[in-house]
Amino acid sequence: MENTEDDVFKQASVIVDCDVLEAAKENIQPLASGRRVTTLSAILQTPHAQRDVQLLAARKRFRTNIQIALEDEDDDPLEAYSRFVQWTLENYPQGQSAESGLLELLEEATRVLKDNREGRWKGTSMYLKLWVLYASYVEKPTIIYKFLLANDIGTDHALLYEEYAAALERAGRRSEADNAYLLGIARQAFPLDRLVTKHGEFQKRMMTAATIPPQRAPNAPPRRTALGVTSSSPAAVPLFVSNSQAPSSLSQADAHGSRPGPRLGTNTRLQIFVDPSGAESADATDSVTPYPDIGTRKSRVKENIPEVSKAAGSTLKQAGRTRRIASGLNSGAIAPKIVPFRDPGPDMDIEAKVVMAPPPVPMSRQKDAVPKTPTRTSAIIPFHDVPDGGGIPSTPQFTPFRDEPEMNTSAATIAPEAVMKPKTVGGGPVIESEAEALRKDPLKNYSTEECPRDD
Repeated sequence: MENTEDDVFKQASVIVDCDVLEAAKENIQPLASGRRVTTLSAILQTPHAQRDVQLLAARKRFRTNIQIALEDEDDDPLEAYSRFVQWTLENYPQGQSAESGLLELLEEATRVLKDNREGRWKGTSMYLKLWVLYASYVEKPTIIYKFLLANDIGTDHALLYEEYAAALERAGRRSEADNAYLLGIARQAFPLDRLVTKHGEFQKRMMTAATIPPQRAPNAPPRRTALGVTSSSPAAVPLFVSNSQAPSSLSQADAHGSRPGPRLGTNTRLQIFVDPSGAESADATDSVTPYPDIGTRKSRVKENIPEVSKAAGSTLKQAGRTRRIASGLNSGAIAPKIVPFRDPGPDMDIEAKVVMAPPPVPMSRQKDAVPKTPTRTSAIIPFHDVPDGGGIPSTPQFTPFRDEPEMNTSAATIAPEAVMKPKTVGGGPVIESEAEALRKDPLKNYSTEECPRDD
């Protein structure tokens, strides 16, 4: 008979879809210990609603285990907290967030276990790792390491001094980092060999950083040279020389096989530029220039003098005449000549007065006139609806929107305090989340006497 006891706890092989991991790799925080591919695949392939229900149920179970471990003297609350932290890191790939609450959990675990069982967990490496993980999520981790040294937490382990020195080195405090290594070596922290090796690597890095000069950026502009050559070498050529001296100096440099450029020295005087004189200045004045004569003032201001022409036979342009002719053509009638108005004399009869009546109104401006078929040159005539006998237009009028009757505001639903948080008025501090407050001040839940100062 075959033994089937091992098959009961053996899980079936899981096929992982790597495309899912590839699509979500930017939202996965890497861990030094690595992540299990099966756990990541199961989390990413589970729908959000179902995933939230499963995570909430698991968090309740861990909370119950921690409560039981704290109340039972024979149980281990440090193990319960460590399992909860490890489960949070695996099931929340994004790391610290509002959903995971990892930063709040680490602060709670380190604070509750500090004085639990009369400080039984201060010398354990598991408790020290919780503090180190907590320090990796805050802005100033050196405050936490000073707190650990002041309260004698994990001082027997080399991990404390290594992480403290690494945090100081990242902050640019190299001398303090060296003192942290020396303090751990003096206390014979375990493992001592690893701590000594880390200290040696740190010293090599410091020596290398001191000997290597700072490199210039690849796209940085070249440095501007001085206004003169200060090289003590006699073969150096000054930057500013006269035209007569330059060819001789350059020919001497070519005779030696090289053309020396401006070099920096110590005690050479600054060469003063000298203008050419004598034959050189005469040659310079004899050269042809594009403007041999600047002319007279009358020729230079000729743009401001109007051109004079004869008035005989010229036609004067009348402003507006072309516009009146064009408007007359558009109206469909020939523009008549302008008839001057004359006042009626005493010997003129009534019929003569009637002749001088004002001209008739054009057809285009008469309202009751029958519209003619517009020509191609006429303007566009807009269409107007002719009202019927009832006077109701064919298109109904626009009905404006009216607000609904006022409702009772007391019956409106008020958002809970967890969603809407009031903001202080008058320039006071804005309410921030617990995780953000712990990131800025990781020891805010401790007394002032227990918290060390970070220089």
